[in-house]
Amino acid sequence: MMRGLKIAVCEDEPEEYEKLKRLLDESGREVEIDYFPEGSALLKSFYAGKYDLVLLDIYMKGMGGIETVAGIRQTDEEVPVAYLTGSEDFALEAYHYHVLRYLVKPPKKEEVEELLSMAEKMREHLPSLTIRTDGRERKVPLRQVRYIEQNNRNLNYYLTGGEELTSRGRLDEVEQSVPRPPFYRCHKSFLVNLAHVKDFDEDLNVFEMSEGGVVYVRRQSTREAVRAFRGFMFAQLRENP
Repeated sequence: MMRGLKIAVCEDEPEEYEKLKRLLDESGREVEIDYFPEGSALLKSFYAGKYDLVLLDIYMKGMGGIETVAGIRQTDEEVPVAYLTGSEDFALEAYHYHVLRYLVKPPKKEEVEELLSMAEKMREHLPSLTIRTDGRERKVPLRQVRYIEQNNRNLNYYLTGGEELTSRGRLDEVEQSVPRPPFYRCHKSFLVNLAHVKDFDEDLNVFEMSEGGVVYVRRQSTREAVRAFRGFMFAQLRENP
């Protein structure tokens, strides 16, 4: 079961936002919209996997659209982004950051509906885990999984945004079903997504997570864990200079 599309709209002109919101609401799809008047406000609450689509203007007071997308891409390479603007001057620079569409305001109804359809299809094809919880199955994109903990016969999934899911299962089986990296088995009871690790605390021998909290690392694997984390971060820097 997939939830409706969660969309961020970043636009400093309220009347333009209301026009766009009407088109989104009239699309016939279930949508949840978060509104931000400028780029820095969006980045303050942004994390990988939070949104299925980001729509933003290039020309805004404060942080502009191109700078905002550059910040988004530092933490989320996959979320679809579309620009809405009255000018095409920055089109080439915009596409440098893997922008899905470049729409001139006011966008047409069919353009918005096509964009939503593309976002839905992209979400469906994201690598994911199917988790059975509370008597139903839920498909969760891997990028939203911060870490997984084995607790007796249960698995606790800690997701972005502070959400937690619990299901029956074995961590060994989950480990075999996810890509490594970014996932790394750092402890018999923990499988961590290195994309959500902020740092390694050598004194406590734990990974510090980007949204808070820590994940324990077995003492005998400290060097290997540090090497895995630094290697992953270095690879990310090479891909996103």
